[in-house]
Amino acid sequence: MCKVFAIYPIDKSNPTGFLNRINTFEKRHLGNDWRCFKLHFCDSDHKNAITEAKRYGFIIFMGHGGESHLCGACGSLGEEPISEAAREENPDYYNNHNFINISNIQEFRDKIFCSFSCNSNRNSAKSLGHVAIQSGVKAFIGFGDIPTDFINGETMSKRCIAIYKGIIIRIIKYAILFGITGNLTVESFVKTIKFLTTKEIQILMKSKFKIRHKDHILKNLVEFKNDIRIMGDAHARLCDDYIEL
Repeated sequence: MCKVFAIYPIDKSNPTGFLNRINTFEKRHLGNDWRCFKLHFCDSDHKNAITEAKRYGFIIFMGHGGESHLCGACGSLGEEPISEAAREENPDYYNNHNFINISNIQEFRDKIFCSFSCNSNRNSAKSLGHVAIQSGVKAFIGFGDIPTDFINGETMSKRCIAIYKGIIIRIIKYAILFGITGNLTVESFVKTIKFLTTKEIQILMKSKFKIRHKDHILKNLVEFKNDIRIMGDAHARLCDDYIEL
């Protein structure tokens, strides 16, 4: 059995294609220790992903989400108002907006769940992370706001956004690599993300290239680092449930 199971919904309405860089990097460096389940525009994929995830100890979700739910796949027209019958006929209108939520998070009990999605760090009574731990999930790693098309509510240049996305993807892909190869604890894994973020901040600050809105990028990288939250057992090791088959 591989050591990490990634759930990656395909979203064509609010593209998450840049996240596939994590997948290609981990496949190249971790080989059979990495498995990525890409969710396409059908309910069966979403059901199968949850079923398959039960065989693994460390789960990473890579996609859109919010305080109380994580989004599944979404077609190019998935956010358009349309009847359910039309959605079933045309995958362009498919939208599983409420894929993983407080009603089914218990399916991941006894797992370490890393939610690389916006606002998954909330710890309110009805937040996904809080309910996850109450439902038996071993540890839950949540992130704050991760802007991918604007920063601080202000439309930014495509280059600015590309730089920011490129940096956070580089941070996460190396943190996963180090986390799995070193069988780090949840706490050490998060510390690795924060260390790599600090390193990227220092590199950007020292860069002599002129980058518009550089201060905004730096501010958001600081927030990215500071907003990561661990709920549950911070001392659980990422690969403790790995079984050689």
